[in-house]
Amino acid sequence: MLRGMDVKEILSLRRQGLSLTVISRLTGFDRKTVRRYLRGGGVPPRYGPRPKRPSKLDRYTGFIEERLQAGVWNAVVLLRELREQGYEGGYTILKDYLRPKRQASTEVAVRRFETNPGHQAQLDWGHLGWQSWPDGERQPLWGFVLTLGYSRAQFVDVATDQRIATLLRLHEAAFHELGGVPHEILYDWMKTIVLGRDDRDEIVWHPAFREFAAYWGFTPRLCRPYRAQTKGKVESRIKYLKGNFLCGRSATSLDDLRGQMRQWNLTVAHRRIHGTTHRIVDDAWEEEKPHLQPLAGRQTFGYCHEETRRVARDAYVSYRGNRYSVPWTAAGREVSVRETDGAVEIRLEGACLAVHPLSSGRHGVVTVPAHHLGIPTGSSGRAPKAPLHLRVVPPEVEVRPLSFYEAIAQEGGGR
Repeated sequence: MLRGMDVKEILSLRRQGLSLTVISRLTGFDRKTVRRYLRGGGVPPRYGPRPKRPSKLDRYTGFIEERLQAGVWNAVVLLRELREQGYEGGYTILKDYLRPKRQASTEVAVRRFETNPGHQAQLDWGHLGWQSWPDGERQPLWGFVLTLGYSRAQFVDVATDQRIATLLRLHEAAFHELGGVPHEILYDWMKTIVLGRDDRDEIVWHPAFREFAAYWGFTPRLCRPYRAQTKGKVESRIKYLKGNFLCGRSATSLDDLRGQMRQWNLTVAHRRIHGTTHRIVDDAWEEEKPHLQPLAGRQTFGYCHEETRRVARDAYVSYRGNRYSVPWTAAGREVSVRETDGAVEIRLEGACLAVHPLSSGRHGVVTVPAHHLGIPTGSSGRAPKAPLHLRVVPPEVEVRPLSFYEAIAQEGGGR
């Protein structure tokens, strides 16, 4: 491409009536180049993009896009699957194809996006502090926040663990309080949600969680690992919960804290004008409710967390820092402990031994007096060992005749 001064010189020479041959000789440019610039009035010719060369990957782009939508981004795994489809190209072509898509997905992940009413909710845990006990032990306090993407209405609660049973219970409490079930929920990579990836690089969901999602009819989604920006709405709610609710807060018990949190959520968080939507959260929530999936009178999912314990000699079972009584005849036996709906059920070989309300404290003892009626005291139940008897007897003395001693005396005198 010629510079501006060169083009001006060609046009000037042409206006003087010189031919293409003369202009070419004077400027040193090829006659064809001179002709192109003269025909274009001094404007450089524009060339279109070169046609894309065919690639061995072209036939398989549809398959690749399907696998990317399924979360399979590992080029080695994709290459293996493409080989099974008949792909004869190389690894480098595949990597070059994936590179711009990876970059694009990264840019989208940090961009704010809005969702339609009822479409999506986002969930996260946040560490709120500690619960201390008189003996010096501490339990972590975790804030549970589920936020509707459209209205920013939220359900908040506090728990002392993040186990699968607690997670599912709080989900159901959120569905009931928010008035329905969103069509999809976005999560971090938590062990109670996802176990990892299989040999095809596909997500392996926690079996109980997968059944729970199917029961309530929502689709679980995962944000990309180590990219919390994908869940910006709920991440900001965690900060808001800590900065607005916890600031200067005190409580006498876990139930007291939970009650204060619920009151704050309904009277403060939901009645404010949201900084992004510029709408009162309650108003937007009322608009979103009809778009949520109805509860339709469904019962709770009924997940039972079960652990194996051995009954102590005093006929108590230890579970989550507390002790629960069972009939004394089960002492020393292995039992299963199930936690469901705020209760602890203890079973032996399929039969129910005891049901107790779940204790929220630590080092508590929950006793049903009837369990220990008739319990033996003193004896361990084993047969006593036989006592040792020692009988002392005098030594045996040999009795000899008198003639034996006389013979000895005669022998001594003859010497």
